Amino acid sequence: MRVSRAPRIDLHGLDRERAEAMIRSLIDDAQAVGDRRVEIVHGRGEGVLAKLVRDVLKTHPKVLDIGALDGTAGVWARLKTLGEMPADRSANPTNSAAKLARDLLRASKNLEPPRRDDGTR
Repeated sequence: MRVSRAPRIDLHGLDRERAEAMIRSLIDDAQAVGDRRVEIVHGRGEGVLAKLVRDVLKTHPKVLDIGALDGTAGVWARLKTLGEMPADRSANPTNSAAKLARDLLRASKNLEPPRRDDGTR
């Protein structure tokens, strides 16, 4: 029998909100310390928690792939390394919103203060 050293959580008895928060936290914490695999035990069958786990893992941007855990009612997920994560596009100056803000700021620096009726500023 193979003993896994991957970070693991057990979701038995948790509600959906708490379970989802724990899954996301597990993924973030594991990736931050360089773990490439996590394991999540959800219980027997294809109930609410099993569906939730698969839905979260299938849509999470840090997850490469998932599979069934051997000998237990759960799944494993293989994670991307930090180097495999896409760059934060919001910090990219070519981002259209960032470019617009930068252009507006430049234009505002060239504005003159309004003149009063007597011709002074």
